[in-house]
Amino acid sequence: MGNGWIDLGGQVAVVTGAASGIGKATCFALAGAGAKVIALDLDLQGAQSVATAIGGAAHGLDVTSEFEWHAVADWIEAEYGRLDILVNSAGIAISDSVGDADLVNYHKTFAVNVEGTLLGMQVALDFMRKQGKGAIVNLASTASLKGNPIMASYGASKATVAHFTRSAALQNARTQNDIRINAVLPGLVETAMADDFYGIFDKIGSPDDVRGAFTTGRPARPEEIADVILFLASDRASFVSGASIVVDRAASA
Repeated sequence: MGNGWIDLGGQVAVVTGAASGIGKATCFALAGAGAKVIALDLDLQGAQSVATAIGGAAHGLDVTSEFEWHAVADWIEAEYGRLDILVNSAGIAISDSVGDADLVNYHKTFAVNVEGTLLGMQVALDFMRKQGKGAIVNLASTASLKGNPIMASYGASKATVAHFTRSAALQNARTQNDIRINAVLPGLVETAMADDFYGIFDKIGSPDDVRGAFTTGRPARPEEIADVILFLASDRASFVSGASIVVDRAASA
């Protein structure tokens, strides 16, 4: 994506879940294209480390808190006066099955993955509608494409994210605003969440066995997902909105 093919100079970008994994890689990709990046994470120290490395800014955020989202929005308005790009990368994966009596995992999963994404879009759209332009990229998952008996809430939450993405994209496409909203659906990616994934599917065997079952050769690197996000956030994807783009090297094909 180098050599000036994507230029985000002058744009302000916010990334949730920025302290690690795909979120961290996305911060580096956006900053590398010239954006001023704000790293948001519940792990403020981790977000600050990323911000220092890329010359950006950091702010602590619990994505499930409407109050904290509005506080961040006020801070962005005061510091930058605009918001051009939002990447909703924060997410969790917990093992559960349909019919479990305990709904705690369901509520926690949907609070972070769905409500956190919706609150982020709400804040970003307030800025973007005033500007008449903007791009939002939501992280869904290939887990949303088929059933999973031991990660039911996770897959359902990511399917919900993809659906809200399509609905919001269509809603904004019918206005005079140039606001694009897309979802990226990664397969297995080498992140801290993947380590949890290996534990959840330990009945398959070793981590290598799990990787063999869920990939076509290897998991993705976070940077490979971040490059797709970078494209969607840029004007190079000016006619792409409402898309759910699978990035798993044909594993779910």
